[in-house]
Amino acid sequence: MARRFVIFLVVIAVGLLAGTGGYGCTVFSYAADGVVLFGSNEDYDLLEPYIWFLEGRAPYHGVLCLGWADWSLQGGMNTAGLCFDATGSTSTLLNWHKEKAAAPHGWPRMILQQCATVDEVEAFARRYDFSSKGMAQFLWVDRNGDSLVITSSAEGEVVFLKQSGGYRVITNFNVTDPSHGSYPCWRYDTADLMLRRIENGSSTPSVPVFRSILNGTHQPGYTAYSNIFDLATLTAYVYRDHDFRNVRVIELVKALDDGPPLMTLDAYFEATAFD
Repeated sequence: MARRFVIFLVVIAVGLLAGTGGYGCTVFSYAADGVVLFGSNEDYDLLEPYIWFLEGRAPYHGVLCLGWADWSLQGGMNTAGLCFDATGSTSTLLNWHKEKAAAPHGWPRMILQQCATVDEVEAFARRYDFSSKGMAQFLWVDRNGDSLVITSSAEGEVVFLKQSGGYRVITNFNVTDPSHGSYPCWRYDTADLMLRRIENGSSTPSVPVFRSILNGTHQPGYTAYSNIFDLATLTAYVYRDHDFRNVRVIELVKALDDGPPLMTLDAYFEATAFD
């Protein structure tokens, strides 16, 4: 009983780490014909958002990190063209797999530093037991256009849902069982509709269109920051407080030369105001 109570508390903490804040997040992607785009709204207003860079030294990849100073990495992109973000999702407690090593602290950061594809992400994650971590819901995408949702099943197992090309959306209900979480979700429905228009050819996959999806799914007063990753060009577009007229365009390889080790997003926007 004591162990299950501890795990319950950890599940709550991981939900917060995923940026739910009680208000939800929206994460989505699209890939086809060499275009690979990834978008995220971080809906959490209780912590200051931060940006930082991890230098790439062989065998590690360089990384752009976005998240919270207190709760660390929320999402990011590496120089191999791999990225992720996470959402909170209520689910059953995860089963204990004593035959595996416990998942290390900061495992998403380790993946960004060490992996280049979603196949490598899955191989990395399958080595570990996550019962002491709880489980948020993650969307990983690589520059090949492959995507991977990592979530949990109703039976308490970690689930890996891979897809090649097309579009993906996660919000705050469990994609394996929508009864767990906030379903139906207007943010999910809005993003799904706008991405479906890209897939059927009535819209084009582009940064402006992804920005419109972010705008259409943001929550005034709660969306702390938003980002678009162009994995083909390794370019990030970052927005603060759902102000989609004010953007910081970050060319990852170039930014790694002088990127801040850790800086509030507000300070970064101020420091780069005239770039």
